Amino acid sequence: MKASQIELYNFRNYENEKISFGDEINIICGENGMGKTNILEAVYYFSYGRSFRSSGREIIKEGQRESRIKLDFESNERNYEGEIKFLSGKRKEIYLNEVELKKTSQLLGNFICVLFTPDEMNIIKGMPEVRRKFCDSGIMPLRPQFIKELIKYRNILNQKTALLKQRNYSTLDIWNEKLAESGSKIMMMRNSYIERVLEKAKIYQNDISGGKEDLLIEYNPSVKMGENADEIKENFFNKLEEYKEKEKENLFCMVGVHRDEIDFSINGKNAKNYASQGQIRTAILSLKSAQMEIIKEESGSYPVMLLDDILSELDKKRRDFLISQIRGKQIIITCTDIENSFKSYNSNIINIKDGKVQKKRAASPISHPD
Repeated sequence: MKASQIELYNFRNYENEKISFGDEINIICGENGMGKTNILEAVYYFSYGRSFRSSGREIIKEGQRESRIKLDFESNERNYEGEIKFLSGKRKEIYLNEVELKKTSQLLGNFICVLFTPDEMNIIKGMPEVRRKFCDSGIMPLRPQFIKELIKYRNILNQKTALLKQRNYSTLDIWNEKLAESGSKIMMMRNSYIERVLEKAKIYQNDISGGKEDLLIEYNPSVKMGENADEIKENFFNKLEEYKEKEKENLFCMVGVHRDEIDFSINGKNAKNYASQGQIRTAILSLKSAQMEIIKEESGSYPVMLLDDILSELDKKRRDFLISQIRGKQIIITCTDIENSFKSYNSNIINIKDGKVQKKRAASPISHPD
């Protein structure tokens, strides 16, 4: 899976820029505030149909009415041209090979990337919704039907919440049945994905730490798991019945996948409360590496790696591990200075200043270090 070129039109601080990517290392270099991360954001859009930033405001360049991004990429030995138009009123249109996609879910799985940012520490240190997002974002490109189920669940949840607030309980059992049916499917996919991530991440954590750290990841849903979908659905509905009066009293839904947790522990201790910064950074590297391997198993090729100023956050041991993961993959990385770590690689260097490509050059090819 490779991105070959991206075009930005009135996207954030870019007016009209075309950027070509090499097959391996692509270094986007420039001072802070020049728009380096905006390029990663544009690439990320074609994987998930949304931004990785908390706010999607100011996507359209100031003074303009619309924005467009285009990505040429290769996936499963086929060439694609993706285009996303951002229109006023937070509307957007998505095209793949000039065919408009009616739903974002139709975009998922065609182009896949894995993102590394300093904010990834929040997967472990942050709130439960950050961990759910990590899990769900990993499933979406592999199981496009998952996002449909999430949307369906959210709509059911909103409808039930509205009824609770109106103190209208006449159809509550019907909505609880729908919630249990949809939620049980989400639980099964989340549980299966976390099991796969743990199997691989556990090995990476052990390797990076020199055998000193044992990583455990546990899916901890608000509803008891079961052996199959029917059993989970039954458990789900029974838990809703148990909390029915409490929900009426509190006027919101207290049971469901929107309250699921994912627990991380290192050497038997809760990572959120007891792990060191170094241990957490190792765990994040392990999680992301596991994600990439799962994508390779599912799709037949590695996803594109997006690294947003991450190497400065890592010590030499963890940086060396990350660099070791590069072979056979395409990487797009932002930095303020050319990273010494990549001097042994044939790197495509893209210099950015105030939303413009200043200079692009390729380093002299040097064989990879052993």
